[in-house]
Amino acid sequence: MKLRYMVDCVLRHDEKGQPWYEPVGVLVQGPGPGLDIEMFYIDSNDPAVLARKDEANLVLNRLVEADVTSLPEDFLEYHRRTRSPYNGMFSETSSAPPNNSLKFLI
Repeated sequence: MKLRYMVDCVLRHDEKGQPWYEPVGVLVQGPGPGLDIEMFYIDSNDPAVLARKDEANLVLNRLVEADVTSLPEDFLEYHRRTRSPYNGMFSETSSAPPNNSLKFLI
């Protein structure tokens, strides 16, 4: 299995009130067994980014508390489908070979 990833974006509005999505983080699901998932977010004191980091940590904590030992292959896709567009968006889930760097995404 390749690395699967999606970019996390927050909803912003420009000076004319037009909405746009700003990338603030990336979620990466690895090929390994167990909870092989990483969540990386930009360093920021922006409340929207901090809320996203908290939300990602909450998801991870719930998995650990529930003694989840492996993630379903559609884990990222499920989270993408359940996000309200009024709260931001996740990009389409993509795949990359495990040796590729995903740092360019954030």
